[in-house]
Amino acid sequence: MNDWMQKLKMRLPVMVLLAATFLFWGSYDPCKPDGPVLLDSPALADAAVAEGDCSEVNSVFTLRRPASGIKPVVRFVLSGIAGCETIRLSGRIRAENVVRGRYHSSCARLVLVQRDIEGKWVAGTESRMYGAGSFGWTEFLNDYLILPSTVSAEVVLLQSGESGTAQFDSIAAYPVKARAAGPWKMAFAAAWGIMGVVYFRRCRLHTRRLGHLILLNALVILVGVLMPNTWLQQAPGRIHSIMDQFSCAHGSEAPELQKHLVTAGLDIDLVDHVVGTVNRSVGHFLLFGSLSFLVLLSVALERLHPFHYLAVAFDMLLFGGVTEALQYLTPDRTVDVVDLLCNAYGMLAAMVLFSVVRVCWRWCARNRVA
Repeated sequence: MNDWMQKLKMRLPVMVLLAATFLFWGSYDPCKPDGPVLLDSPALADAAVAEGDCSEVNSVFTLRRPASGIKPVVRFVLSGIAGCETIRLSGRIRAENVVRGRYHSSCARLVLVQRDIEGKWVAGTESRMYGAGSFGWTEFLNDYLILPSTVSAEVVLLQSGESGTAQFDSIAAYPVKARAAGPWKMAFAAAWGIMGVVYFRRCRLHTRRLGHLILLNALVILVGVLMPNTWLQQAPGRIHSIMDQFSCAHGSEAPELQKHLVTAGLDIDLVDHVVGTVNRSVGHFLLFGSLSFLVLLSVALERLHPFHYLAVAFDMLLFGGVTEALQYLTPDRTVDVVDLLCNAYGMLAAMVLFSVVRVCWRWCARNRVA
């Protein structure tokens, strides 16, 4: 017990700073209005396009799609976006028995689409305003960075799942601009930088058996969460091609994987939740899984007390929270609870894999001695 309390006290400064980061930035709006409202609780008559089974009552839109039916979609063209740097889109979504389609975002979805002078779609800010299955009214909000090639924009409501009903309410879009949050971000960045230097020594990372690999993996995670979205969007076409191919393959294979897991006796809702969560943040799952495995392997190689395996799990969850909190300090990244869940699932997968490897290693060692 004393050992537990000592380790908890050692991690207390990180926990306090982590809580302060989430509390401060979680209640801080990084943007402020920057012009007249572009769209506010529209009616179906205001739509430029309405396809499929779409209806509206008091600005509440209902989009129904029967199995193998036409995909319902409603589009509103935004006027007056010239000079807008960022457009905030908000609204509420409710879903009833929405069956996810081929891709993870093929479901009830609210999105802002940007187009160039030729009317072609412009790849802009990633939208996370979507959901599948059945859930009550849920608030969604997304800030979209308007790219230089954009000349027009549309707010799109759609139900692109295989079937089900989606409802949308309180749809609003308006220009915003960033607040002067530089001093606050610099203060928190300095605090986290000092914390990293201190804990590099306190966690004895420089003396670990696999210290270099652990440090490299941790740095890759930090670079990934701190990298601006605009850098990812400006990546070479080859990278986008590979990502698209992976998404297609992943989307087509996921249902088959889910069938096998359900056949093995797992609850179908649990399987859908885990697979859907991992689909949204595969990078978090793989990187945190590999980091957890390396730390567990280092503990085994150093022949430390089994108690340290529990400490590893706690540290991985803590590090996952830290990496997510650091995204508050970036210009255009957003904090997402799904990423935190993916970190935890990656750690759990690593612990299962490590346990299997450890049992197999001991079995082989006993047979070799015999």
